[in-house]
Amino acid sequence: MHRLLERQLKKLMLARDKAPQDKAWRDFLQKVDEAYRQADQDRYTLERSLTISSDEMQSLYQQLKASSEARLSAIATAFPDMLFFQDEEGRFLDVLTAHPEALYVPREEIIGSRMEDVFEENLSRCFHKLLSDTLSNNSLQQIEYQMLNGSGDLRLYEARMVPMDYREQGRRTLLTVVRDITDTRRNETRAQLVSKALNAAREGVVILDEEKHIISANPAVEGICQVALVDILGSEISALCSEGGPLLDEDAWLILETVGRWHGEVLLYRPDGSQASLWLSADRVQPEINASLYYVILLSDISELHASRMELERLATHDPLTGLPNRILFQDRLEQALTRVQRSGLSGALFFMDLDRFKIINDSLGHQVGDRLLQAVADRLARHLRQGDTLARMGGDEFTLIVENLKRPEDVVQLLEKLQEEFRRPFTVDGHELRTTASIGVSVFPRDGSTVEEVVKHADTAMYSAKDGGRDQYRFFTEKLNLSAYSCFDTEQGLHKALANSEFYLVYQPQYELATGELVGVEALLRWNRSGQGLIRPAKFIPMAEMTGLIIPLGTWVRETVCKQIVAWREEGTVPPRVAINLSSRELVRPGLNASVASQMATYRIPAECLEFEITESVIIERGDVAYQNLFSLTEMGIELAIDDFGTGHSSLVNLKRFPLAGLKIDRSFVRDLLVDANDEAIVRATIALARSFGMKTVAEGVENHQQLEFLRKAGCDVVQGHVCGKPMSPKGISRLLAASAPDALADGHQ
Repeated sequence: MHRLLERQLKKLMLARDKAPQDKAWRDFLQKVDEAYRQADQDRYTLERSLTISSDEMQSLYQQLKASSEARLSAIATAFPDMLFFQDEEGRFLDVLTAHPEALYVPREEIIGSRMEDVFEENLSRCFHKLLSDTLSNNSLQQIEYQMLNGSGDLRLYEARMVPMDYREQGRRTLLTVVRDITDTRRNETRAQLVSKALNAAREGVVILDEEKHIISANPAVEGICQVALVDILGSEISALCSEGGPLLDEDAWLILETVGRWHGEVLLYRPDGSQASLWLSADRVQPEINASLYYVILLSDISELHASRMELERLATHDPLTGLPNRILFQDRLEQALTRVQRSGLSGALFFMDLDRFKIINDSLGHQVGDRLLQAVADRLARHLRQGDTLARMGGDEFTLIVENLKRPEDVVQLLEKLQEEFRRPFTVDGHELRTTASIGVSVFPRDGSTVEEVVKHADTAMYSAKDGGRDQYRFFTEKLNLSAYSCFDTEQGLHKALANSEFYLVYQPQYELATGELVGVEALLRWNRSGQGLIRPAKFIPMAEMTGLIIPLGTWVRETVCKQIVAWREEGTVPPRVAINLSSRELVRPGLNASVASQMATYRIPAECLEFEITESVIIERGDVAYQNLFSLTEMGIELAIDDFGTGHSSLVNLKRFPLAGLKIDRSFVRDLLVDANDEAIVRATIALARSFGMKTVAEGVENHQQLEFLRKAGCDVVQGHVCGKPMSPKGISRLLAASAPDALADGHQ
């Protein structure tokens, strides 16, 4: 820059890279005006000198003119603005700019043109009004407008127009200073948006200076920390927390200074004594090299989130009905207990409790009463817990109790008896006085197991043993129970495969009429020849099939097989006997039973008189209404029905009268001791007399010797079945019997 220009700018306190202030701006305009005046005077002097055609004067004029223009150009290029000189008619006299590429129209085309030649119509009207206002007011006027720059980008400009004392050919002149304010306005808008966002943000923002004093904070900080901004400005960050230590400890500051960033969860103590969980993020900021350091801290109140997380954890680990720990938390507590007893050398125990008769209460009084009963049980049991004990609900009507630090076996027994006493006391629920007991299984750890799975499995096994033993009892786990439980599991697994692997088959035990010695029927008996194990006793697998529901497909298979066998006997030319088939309780209450039987009979063209179904007393007592409908439908089809094992269940004359029965079957337990127990003799005689009075036949099973046979004949029994008459045999054995005469025992007696 020319030294003279530098001197002038310095006098005016101006810099080439910084926009002037208002006073400096007026001084600048005065200097520009003076430069033009001086140039005018120089030109006038030179023109007069040129009239004498002096070469010397001509040279001097050119020097002075060039000097004047150079001064103006130097002043213009010292600023980022564009300078436009115009006369009062809007004609452009000159254009000065350090960035000619920013001009929409080249400088050469602008000079000498009018505003309407350069600007589009609307913008031209705006500038004409600006020019008119400037001249009429004889003062600075300004406008903002948008226009394309030389690169074709739409930019925002600010134009400042002032009148000048200099006249061009007698016309007044004006100077317009144009500045591109696009980036400035964008920065201002961005700063406003940031300010509004910070003021509206729910998160608190705190800015610290290099000395770690608060220099700025947004309104959210007041709500989060319950402090006034005027009270914390200039203070350290500890002013945000009333007690309990600083929000950022020494370790956090060390990480912040080293890494430049730290975040974590902190606990805020408020002035009113409340606490808040905050997520705090801190950043170390240095805008420019060698500039001051700042710390920006973001505070997020996560108290509600923290409470929600704790509630979710509670819901995930606690039973929603009783509020007790659920299976997940129970397993965690038991695992911890196992670890502790290994260190202490003491013992612990797991009680597995199952309510007796809960299903009956739940089904008869409704689930709402059942739920409240479970809540009452949980409340009562919880009152007897020791510190450190864990009572949990596993689901349904099953509860578990973990106790530790047991020094004597008597401690467990005393607690068991206390629990049973609590269960035996009636519960009052919604006006109902409910009585329920519990079957309790106990496994002692680490004796009965060192893992959660082992201890739970063994307590569960003991509980089922207590339930099988008559309920309202407790059982300690033993290895014998474990073997029994495994056997049940193994049997269940084998049953699932047996049907698919054709491991089942039927044998038939003959039934003879005592009066004639004729073969009048057979009973179909199921046998299981398990692969790798041989024959499995029916007493072992039939109850398991009942319990698991496998008795349904198994019963369907039995009836199907019997129908096929009757057809086979018929094709052999023998007269098919009546075949007795046992119906399980699950089958008898099944809605589709009658349709299934009818379909099988129709498929194989089996007359109804060829079939007889045997049922137990318990099923018609427990599920009477449903059983009655199915039994009545079966008798309408012509199938005879008989009660199996009569006298061993809850016998009722009402049931004999109500249900469509054709016969009673005397259980083998009465027949076995017939000649040595007077009570059994009386029961058998009474059963035969009872059946006769109802018009039913009697069938005695388990007849093993001639003495029993003779007694039954004299007592008036109709049909007998047992080894003395014939053991269970294959279908071919029955075919041979149909072609032969009666057994010797029956023939001798008949004679």
